[in-house]
Order: sequence, then C-alpha cells, then structure tokens
Amino acid sequence: MANTLVQQPENRQGTTVVLAGSNKPAQTGQKRVFYQHIILIASTLILLGASIIVSQSQSTAHAANPGSGNACSWYTVHSGDTLSRIAANYRTTIWVLAQVNYIANVNLIFTGQRMCIPYHVGTAGSSGGSLSSSGVLPNGSVLWYAYNALQGSTHDQVVAMIRQVAVRYHLPVSLLLAIAWQESGWTQHVIARDGGIGVMQIMPYTAMGINTGTGVRRDPYKLWDNLNMGATYLSWLWNSFHGNLAEVISAYNEGGWAVIHRGIFNWSYVNNVLYLMRVFH
Repeated sequence: MANTLVQQPENRQGTTVVLAGSNKPAQTGQKRVFYQHIILIASTLILLGASIIVSQSQSTAHAANPGSGNACSWYTVHSGDTLSRIAANYRTTIWVLAQVNYIANVNLIFTGQRMCIPYHVGTAGSSGGSLSSSGVLPNGSVLWYAYNALQGSTHDQVVAMIRQVAVRYHLPVSLLLAIAWQESGWTQHVIARDGGIGVMQIMPYTAMGINTGTGVRRDPYKLWDNLNMGATYLSWLWNSFHGNLAEVISAYNEGGWAVIHRGIFNWSYVNNVLYLMRVFH
C-alpha cells in the first residue's frame, strides 16, 4: 500500500451567511445537500443501512496478505505469546508470519493483536475461473470469513479486469486502479480483519445490499464479481456526489451518509487515492 501523501486540501465545509435584516440563508449549499439526500437515500436503503450503521473504516484493510493460493486463519495473540511459539504451534516460521502480517519487528507483538496464519486453499486457473466453494448461500446471505471460497489472482489478472469493469460502468480507470491498490494491493485472496473481502474489500452486508439493488447475485469471494460489486458501489457514489472525486473516494471509505453529515475526515485515505490516480494515469 502506498503511503505517499499529497498536501491536504483545506476544509471545504462552508458556513451559512445571513445578511442583516434578511431571513433568507444562502441557498446554494442547501440545494446541493438536498439533492444529495434524495440520491443517496435510495442507495442507502439498498445497502441495508450499512453506511449509516457502520462507517467502512478500511484504511488498514490490507492488514495481512497470505499469498497466492492461501487464505488466513485468524489467531488472537494472548498474554505471554511470542511469535516463535505461535509459529511452532502452527508449523510455520516467524519469518512467514512476519511477512504475511507486515510485522517489522519479530520481537514485538501485542496482546489482542489479530494475526493471519496462512494456509493453502488452492488457486484459480489462469483464466480466472471460480473455485468450487461459494461465499453466497442459496438464500442470498454472504458468508463472513469464507476462506475456502476465496479465489486466487495475479496482479495482471486484476489490472486487466479492472480496465474492463471501468469501461463497463463508465468510471475512470485510474480511480478503480487506485482504490483497488489502496484497499488490497490488487489482491483477491485476502480477507481483512474487519471482514472486507478481496480486491475491493467488499463487506458481506454491503455485498448483500448490492445484490439486492442490482438483482444480480454476485460472490465477492470471486475476482470478477468482487470488481463488479466495487464498481457498482462506486458508480452509485459517483452519481450521488456528481463526480466530486474527493467526496466519492471518501464515501467509499467512510460511507456516503457519513460524508454528507460529517464531511471528509479521513483525508489520509483520500489523498493516498488521489496520488495513486496520478501514478496509474
């Protein structure tokens, strides 16, 4: 994940000015917020209130990468644990655990820390075909932490499919590439500790909302479906915020409702994506 930041824009939240002797506040901002509410209410209902209840705090979603063909079994560090003891218990090495979990100092782990223990699940074929397991139940529910349903991928596969999906949804290719890199490093075979799935880090409840809204049952554990879900959500946000890049990017991370009511508060995420868009342009 790139950490290079560009200069943070100034706070763009305006203040309403009332002229002396007048009871008419400035209406331009009010109209803009009103129309945003109208557009967003539909997508908010479709997403089952996900944006209202839980802001998608995904700036640290790329918390572990088990590697191609692998998935994570999550272990919570207990008092007295050491990385070498955990590695021995799971028949791996401290260096594998350090690489997978981005641990810079193998002598420093913390009680309560969630650690990915990688295990092999197999990879998809070169054409990007699906694995036999599904992350979506017959009733439409999307499973949490369905490691055996994760599809493998390569960076070349991800980039090629992102370009196709961007054209399909009339989105800037650089935007999809940047968010995908920020979220997962273009990696499908990863599940974040908060439950975010794959390249676009789709949450299970968001996936169910998107499936309901589009009428298409997609499996976020599969690469092509994951990218289409992420692009669908981005296209909704693009329309809601009239193509305002900073707000669209922030809404993907925080939720559209949060951006309207609280403004952009995770400028680090927004600036990283804007920087990456220039890199991938």
